[in-house]
Amino acid sequence: MRITERMLKEWVSIPQNVLEITNQKIIEVDSFGPLNTATKLVVGHVLTCEDHPNSDHLHVTTVDLGDRVDQIVCGASNVAKDQYVIVAQVGTVLPGDFAIKATKIRGVESNGMICSLQELGLDDKYIPAAFKDGIFAFAEPKEIGKPGLEALALEGWVMELDLTPNRGDLLSVLGFAYDLASMTGQKINLPQYKISETEKTNPIKIEINTDGCGRYYARHFESLTVKESPWWIKSALLANDMKPINNVVDISNYVLLEYGTPLHMFDAKKVGTNHILVRDAKDGEKVISLDEEERILNPLDVVITNTKEVIAIGGVMGLLNTMIDEKTTSVILEAAYFDPKRILQTSKRLNLRSESSLRFERGIDDERVLLGLERATELLIELADAKVSKNVNHCIHHEVINPEITVSKDYFNEKLGISLSEKELTSYFDAYNYQYKVNKDSFIIQAPSYRKDILIKADLLEEIARMYGLDNIPMHTIDQEAAGKLTFKQKRLRGLRHHLANLGLNEIISYSLIAPIDVHRYQNLGEPVSVLMPLSEDKKTLRQSLVHGLLETISYNQSRQQSNVAIFEMGNCFAKDLETLHLGIAFSGAWHKNPWNKVSFKPDFHILKGLLDSIFNPINIYFSYVPTNHIESYHPYRQANVVYQDKVIGQIAELHPLETKKLGIDTTVVVDIDLAPLLEQHQKTLYQPISKYPNVERDLAIVVDSHVNADDLIQMIKQTAKKNLVKIDVFDVYTGSHIEEGKKSIAFSLVFNDVDKTLENEDVEQLMKKITNRLTFSYQATIRN
Repeated sequence: MRITERMLKEWVSIPQNVLEITNQKIIEVDSFGPLNTATKLVVGHVLTCEDHPNSDHLHVTTVDLGDRVDQIVCGASNVAKDQYVIVAQVGTVLPGDFAIKATKIRGVESNGMICSLQELGLDDKYIPAAFKDGIFAFAEPKEIGKPGLEALALEGWVMELDLTPNRGDLLSVLGFAYDLASMTGQKINLPQYKISETEKTNPIKIEINTDGCGRYYARHFESLTVKESPWWIKSALLANDMKPINNVVDISNYVLLEYGTPLHMFDAKKVGTNHILVRDAKDGEKVISLDEEERILNPLDVVITNTKEVIAIGGVMGLLNTMIDEKTTSVILEAAYFDPKRILQTSKRLNLRSESSLRFERGIDDERVLLGLERATELLIELADAKVSKNVNHCIHHEVINPEITVSKDYFNEKLGISLSEKELTSYFDAYNYQYKVNKDSFIIQAPSYRKDILIKADLLEEIARMYGLDNIPMHTIDQEAAGKLTFKQKRLRGLRHHLANLGLNEIISYSLIAPIDVHRYQNLGEPVSVLMPLSEDKKTLRQSLVHGLLETISYNQSRQQSNVAIFEMGNCFAKDLETLHLGIAFSGAWHKNPWNKVSFKPDFHILKGLLDSIFNPINIYFSYVPTNHIESYHPYRQANVVYQDKVIGQIAELHPLETKKLGIDTTVVVDIDLAPLLEQHQKTLYQPISKYPNVERDLAIVVDSHVNADDLIQMIKQTAKKNLVKIDVFDVYTGSHIEEGKKSIAFSLVFNDVDKTLENEDVEQLMKKITNRLTFSYQATIRN
């Protein structure tokens, strides 16, 4: 938002240190400087204009500058006698550091220059066609010798504000004036509008059938003349990078800058009826907007209709079917309040962003809507010769009321570390135009209607700090030293990261948002959560698994000839009322290679399982793995649930061949587990010395039904041998000759030890007998010699 000195001084007395006050107490300033850098420009009156004696295109003029008459040679084809023009005198410096000097042009003295708008620094796209190829001349007589920039309404400074999304109230000169007045002890006096109505009653009937429109005002005008705007309006628009169009359109844009109230004008004859109906759009409803593009609407859009057809997309853009043109003589002027969220959704989806939609999105002052309408009415009467019908017709569907906020009397002093009396605090409230009640121990405060961002106690605290001055808040050191240390969770996560990195894996950070269709592709944590206004449809829903990002990273690398990928990620996954930290690991291609021996090591399902155990077993975390086939994107015979303390915390799997083909990647194995139960500190890890007695090793081969899982057998062996079994591994699984059909042979390596004595052969044989008896009883296992 740009604030010009010329517009601001209509509302408030401007202090000399306005830049300092704005930067320190209102909002950060992006830039500050003169609206136009030209110097010593004056209004001149062309007394004579003769052809140059030595040129076929130059003219010799005499120009009255008020205090003298100068001779100026001019090359513009449109220069003429009796014009009122802008003259750059000798010594003038134009934009671009172009200095004007006395000179001779083809033998004729020239003391200055009659200026074009380009020479005054205006952009070609904003210059009216009549002045594009020549000098600028005023349409009416001007005071001779008057400063040129003042005559062009280009005098004074311009300040560009770096607005934050919450300060929608500063998107107008009046809004900034309110804040500046608060900081400088002034009050804004709203003007009395000079409106002369005809005897004809406003015929417009208004009806609102949507929650997307809070209130709607309309005036009716006749005998309106569409013509060029006066220069003071043009210059205000140009200072804000708005192109002047005609008086009718320019008035609505000027009021937008002045009051922050978006307006829209309909050609009343094209509307066709006197009944305005505001409603939700119908799904698939098609309209042609002012930019001549077809727009397809949905029920989240608010539309203005004549009860039969749509005539505007509420708060976003008008339509071609009711556009103002040079033949327009009667107008319906609209001023309304639309729901910010609805306007944001519509403008974003249709890619229709405008100065009006920006203000509706940030939230306009619904009580200022009528003021903007009346200001525009005054200007239409003055500048377009409009005849306005009696009365402002309106409909109020609902009001937007700022909340009452209760704060204790010592809240501000405690939080800011300052000492303000109750009288000083209430003076701040008055300066901000707050409504408030003073109770015994608290204040009840309500912000004015133009401050939609004051919703909670912290917002009020910020306002008091601004008024007091952030530079005035004392700095205090913390008296008590805080012992810095990592929590158990932080230590464990750091340890996991270091361990995985030391194993040669690279950590990644992937997007948390994915396409809605893929949310349950690899994991189902519950009801999905989607953002209301996504940047794109493929980044709309919060992930429920880290596998999406891991596979996307593998695909990205392998498509760029990086075939060997070993990565991990720690990140949150989401469902409704759930947010939990996960660990994801993925391998594709070779993990380690020895080029000299031409040997490479490619991880598979079992390698990844062993890796997971090697990471967590040393910290006393043991998983069991239960085969499953419920995730279609994984290989049906190479996927398992990861179980910890009888609860499924994730999956380990090889990707389905069809899935790898679809993604264009090599064979890939992944694991995704919930870290939450692994980050709880149940008990301290106890360390024991290595036993001084020798281990005893035994092999055990048994034949069981083919459906029996090796893990079930391992758990039973552990339960039976208890503390004497220090290690167990499966070293062979066999089916084939000498094994009955429907059976399989599983061979285990068992290591026994006793910390108190040397195990005798009889002790070990007794343990082996217990193990075989239980396996035989529970699984009908037979011992294989």
